[in-house]
Amino acid sequence: MEPAVDWIKSHREEILAGTVIVIAGVAFVAAVAASGGGSLLLMPLVFVAELSPGLPAAPSIAEAIR
Repeated sequence: MEPAVDWIKSHREEILAGTVIVIAGVAFVAAVAASGGGSLLLMPLVFVAELSPGLPAAPSIAEAIR
């Protein structure tokens, strides 16, 4: 049991990332099943609408041209 606990302690970030991915996948499947596929068209908007921490809210055109 001790090796398993040590492994979990040393891989905490990977477990968290995997948990988030699994929960997002289950939520996606539930949304598609509940709406009959209608929300499938709206899901890309959800991913685009969320900004990751540390990213600028809207890059300026001058920065994009460089």
